[in-house]
Amino acid sequence: MFLVGAVLGAISGATVLLAVTWSASPAPRAGTATTQRTLLVAGTIAVALGRELDAAWLTGVGAAAVLAALCVLAAILLQVRAGGVTRRFVPAIDGYVAALGFGAAGIVIGGILALHGPVPAWDLRAAHLTVNLYGLTGLVIAATLPYFAATQARTKMSPLATGGRLHATSAWLATATLVAALGAALDLRDVAAGGLVAYALGIGATVLLLPRLDRRSLAWAGPRILQLFFGIAWWIAMTGALAVVTRATEGSTTPVLLALVVGGYAQILTASLAYLGPVLRGGGHASLTAAFGLTRAWPSLVAANVAAVAALVQQRELMAVALAVWVADAAVRGVRLVFERRQPVP
Repeated sequence: MFLVGAVLGAISGATVLLAVTWSASPAPRAGTATTQRTLLVAGTIAVALGRELDAAWLTGVGAAAVLAALCVLAAILLQVRAGGVTRRFVPAIDGYVAALGFGAAGIVIGGILALHGPVPAWDLRAAHLTVNLYGLTGLVIAATLPYFAATQARTKMSPLATGGRLHATSAWLATATLVAALGAALDLRDVAAGGLVAYALGIGATVLLLPRLDRRSLAWAGPRILQLFFGIAWWIAMTGALAVVTRATEGSTTPVLLALVVGGYAQILTASLAYLGPVLRGGGHASLTAAFGLTRAWPSLVAANVAAVAALVQQRELMAVALAVWVADAAVRGVRLVFERRQPVP
């Protein structure tokens, strides 16, 4: 529900929003966007219910709906790319489309597992996790980071973030994902681990393309930008840890994957929404200032990293408490963000 519904839902909205805004392209038709969201929501619910009820046909129907949602999203992004005035954002859109290709592959693999079950000589579940976590979610984040980090900190992009370098890092990450997924599927542990190590290096190369932040930018963004950086750190560290566990003959990958999702992707998602929420609310300068103050969530930053550490060391009770604090803090701030409006100064 979190990865397919929440993360992919955020990807569906954010990629189009950012692509349209930064490339100065006409927005897609409202009906097309509504269709894409409806397919995604319905598909997510069907997949979740199908798994819980052990109804393979329902899981398959849900997977088909999610696949259709990704295809519609890819068509929207290609339309935005073609109509863009500013070409600087093209590398990000290309990264998004490549990520959706991995997502489509992951959905097909998941559908096979749901309808057919395990396939002899192939570890499709490991390949499914790899292409979805690193190809779909990871590639979208990596393609966005050089642009969004600058937006978050209200500063210019790094001069190192040229179109050629951005395309190269996306291609590197896509290739590393493919190697890791094939290695996992064929139970070639060294190959899979090598792909993950290459992926971690690719994230590090992406970090080098982020803007250098001064004290003013850090002070203004506060916990929002710190949560983004902590999320990136967990992403790199857990990818390296997963490579070690994958190569070993013993040991479960579950704690590492949980820490990757909680400490990495969930933190990056939270940091992104903490910036986008006030912008989407709008309401003028005073309302925007108040909203940015509201999303400076130190409790969220602390609780998220406590939850990630607890997940890694398999302290489920501590993880549950930290997640509850994190969700409660986010919910309260989200409600206030929606319903509180600072009155304009006469």
